[in-house]
Amino acid sequence: MIRRCVKMKKKKLLFIVLAVVLALSLLAGCNGGGTKDEGPSTIRIGIPNPNTGPIASFGIGTPWAEQLVVDAVNADGGIYIAEYDRNIPIEIFVVDTESDPTKAGEVTQMLIEQNNVHMLVARHTPDTALPVSAMGETFSIPTVSLECPIDPWLAGGPYEWVYHSFWRIETNYDLFTAMWDELGFGPGSGATIGYLFPNDPDGLAWADIFNRRLPQDGYNISDPGRYPIFTDDWTAVINQFKADGVDIITGCDIPPHFAGFAAQAAQQGLEYELITMGRSYLFPADANAAPLDVAIGLTCEVWWTPWHPFRSSINGMTAQQLADQYEADTGDGWSPPMGYKYAGMEIAVDALRRAQSLDPAKLRDAIGATDLDTIVGHIKYDPATHVAETPIVGGQWVLNSAGDAVELRIVYNANNPHIPKNGTLQLPADMRRAAGR
Repeated sequence: MIRRCVKMKKKKLLFIVLAVVLALSLLAGCNGGGTKDEGPSTIRIGIPNPNTGPIASFGIGTPWAEQLVVDAVNADGGIYIAEYDRNIPIEIFVVDTESDPTKAGEVTQMLIEQNNVHMLVARHTPDTALPVSAMGETFSIPTVSLECPIDPWLAGGPYEWVYHSFWRIETNYDLFTAMWDELGFGPGSGATIGYLFPNDPDGLAWADIFNRRLPQDGYNISDPGRYPIFTDDWTAVINQFKADGVDIITGCDIPPHFAGFAAQAAQQGLEYELITMGRSYLFPADANAAPLDVAIGLTCEVWWTPWHPFRSSINGMTAQQLADQYEADTGDGWSPPMGYKYAGMEIAVDALRRAQSLDPAKLRDAIGATDLDTIVGHIKYDPATHVAETPIVGGQWVLNSAGDAVELRIVYNANNPHIPKNGTLQLPADMRRAAGR
């Protein structure tokens, strides 16, 4: 009997102890006790980038430019996040899109689901910017988008989670025709414009605007149609341009397409006065992929150079200092996307600093409220369209002092006179004659 009572007392005591432990656990949970949630170890930013493939020249400079911002911010202690009451460093995740829109979407989804990124940066023509922006919308991830003409980007909307900065094709049309006018082929001249527009989002958007505006401005059109991606035989196009007597060739080829066309046009004796293209030869390697006599005098839009009068919001460095540091660190020459790579991170950092939060909606709203001077100019988004337009000027590729390659000069700035010229717009034939070619 005594043993039985002892056993019952022990069981009762055990039940009391367990009840006390459970009550204390519940009390600690209700009072926010236990281990404090310190939050993530880093603020994770996903950057899909064309490291390889036909638009890989747009991807050059990543992750150097982005890491430059990350290192500066982290050296200063990171970003203060109020919900964790501490500074958190930034970490970037760069993945290769292989210049393929489908792949761009796939790797962006991986960044979201596997790397748990807090933000995305979308860039590099519609081939990357559109699928990455679409994933930002699908998964409600705050996204900073740049470096894709506004017109095709807007066609992928409407957007709630993505904000975009670049220039409009309409603006580029005005720039191109202004340069043509200065060379004697302005509106009303009756000049014949030959099209090189591919069957992709960029080409379709450009062709739509040029088809609408060129006839209104008194130009004739030689239009072979939207050619399929990876075309490698340009004979039919060249023959049509010959038959129509084109004066100017325009379009937005990806670099390998233009290099192929330029080589075949030279071989087949196509004559013209001027080539003015978007996307095709914005960078030295792409311009110099064409035969030298074709490359001399090529004209294009220019979005960023070391000569642009803008400064970093991170540390005040000038565009020239950014380009100089890149060349010193890598041994490679600067290229226009470098400024936008850096600016995308400026926008992200500014939004994080103002949001002081990793809550997606708060971070999205902070991006939308951006009012910032960056290395590519002032960024302030229109609340209805989520767009901030950045400036462009006119460029021309000129023979270098060694006479063996071309280099870029700013030759037209009437639309943005605060960006200085450092060259004079000329007809390519005059440039070749002056060079004795």
